[in-house]
Amino acid sequence: MNREATYTLDTLRALDPAVRTDVLRVLDQVVDDLPAHWSRGRGVPQLLVSLDGHGGARTERTGLRELSRHGYLDELHRWVDAVPWERARERGCAALVYGDRVHARTNRIGPFGAPRFVPDTRAHVRLAHQDVRGTLGFTFPFRTEGRLSPRLVFHDWVPETLGRARSR
Repeated sequence: MNREATYTLDTLRALDPAVRTDVLRVLDQVVDDLPAHWSRGRGVPQLLVSLDGHGGARTERTGLRELSRHGYLDELHRWVDAVPWERARERGCAALVYGDRVHARTNRIGPFGAPRFVPDTRAHVRLAHQDVRGTLGFTFPFRTEGRLSPRLVFHDWVPETLGRARSR
C-alpha cells in the first residue's frame, strides 16, 4: 500500500463511525462524478460535493463568484477551507474538489491563461464536516485512458481504500 492510501485509510478510520459514513458518502460521490466533469483541455474543475439530505450526495460546479466571496482567488489558502465549511454548516458534510493546476486556472494572464501543456494528475479534496474540527485533505491521483475520447480513471487503490474504510 502506498503512502497516500495509508494516510487516507488511517484518516478515515480515525473518524467517529457516523462521521465516517457521511465522509465516505461524499468521497464516493467525488470518485463517481469527477470523471463526468473532467475534460482533457480544462482538467479538473472546481466542484462542491455535499450531502443532499436524502441519504446521498450531490455535485455542483463552483464558480469564481462563490470562491471569491472568501478571499482573493490567487490566495488558495484563504478559500480552500472556507468554501466547504460554509456548505458543511448547511448540509452536514461538504468537499471542495480541484486539480493540481488550480493556480493556472485562477491566475489567468490575459485571455490565454497559463499554458496547458502540464495536465492535472491529481484531484485534491478539502472536506469539512460539522462534527469535526478543521478540514480533512485527501489527494486522489488519476490517469487518462483513450486517445480519441479520453477519460479519467482513478488509480486502483482509491476505490479499494474507500471500500476498506467502509468495512471497518
